[in-house]
Amino acid sequence: MTNKINEWLTEEKLSELKSLADGGETMKAIATHIGITVRTLEKWRAKYPEIASAIGYRALSDGERVEKALLRRAVGYTQTEITRQKGKDGKLEIVKTVEKQVMPSTTAQIFWLKNKCGYEWDSALREDNEEDEGGVVVLPEIDNEQ
Repeated sequence: MTNKINEWLTEEKLSELKSLADGGETMKAIATHIGITVRTLEKWRAKYPEIASAIGYRALSDGERVEKALLRRAVGYTQTEITRQKGKDGKLEIVKTVEKQVMPSTTAQIFWLKNKCGYEWDSALREDNEEDEGGVVVLPEIDNEQ
């Protein structure tokens, strides 16, 4: 157990935890990602300020989680998939790590624009502007490294 916590106290791993938490992941999802139980993660959070700071204490409401997930899907993101397998000693070992790019979704962009830009976006669709801007839409940037 000590080796696992030491691994997750590195700057890189703390950044990974922060990214998961900022992305709206639940404690259960974060614990599964680490390969520990939620109870162990709660103990780590209580004992190690670095873990508490990375994960945070504030749980996102369902609405906030959906909003963050929608924005992430609208602008696209990079996802790391980790394959683990039990080794000869019975412990889980990382077999393969693959980084995948999830492309932006135009459907998510439409929902985001209609809900966040409301009247401005709807009126732009209704007006017959002679000056067409070529359908360029600028979405807010999200920080995938958090």
